[in-house]
Amino acid sequence: MSSPSPYRPPEAPVADQDRPRGSPVRGMLYGALVDIGGTLLAGIVLGILWGIWLAASGNSAEQIAEAVKNPDPTSLVAIAGYVIGTAFSGLGGYVCARVARETELRCAAVVAGISIAFGFAVGGAQTFEMGVLMVVTTVAAVMLGAWLGRRHNLAHA
Repeated sequence: MSSPSPYRPPEAPVADQDRPRGSPVRGMLYGALVDIGGTLLAGIVLGILWGIWLAASGNSAEQIAEAVKNPDPTSLVAIAGYVIGTAFSGLGGYVCARVARETELRCAAVVAGISIAFGFAVGGAQTFEMGVLMVVTTVAAVMLGAWLGRRHNLAHA
């Protein structure tokens, strides 16, 4: 009696399993948490490092308090904060799209709205121009991240 050939394909039907459906609500929640939480955490770390640098530069406690109370929006530290915040906005959009796995761009638009509302609520825009800059960069970064996440979803569908 001959044994079955090990080179023959299996006779059982084989198929890929369908990917589980995404969750738009969880996608929006996680995206907003990554954006807002990451920005806040990075801001705290940046603020601590800036305070240490100011103290090491020989500034008095009053000078440090004044610098922290009224920061220059065009300073290197402020610009670094804007860049880091924008990066977390993009990451938030990407996370939103990857978790939602459907209507990614609509969900990301909600994340952008939540992030902008939170930014205005905590006083992230001291002037009208800074407010416009915050809105434009947040929307652009979140939507770019969501677009990249959507492309990843489509490529791995």
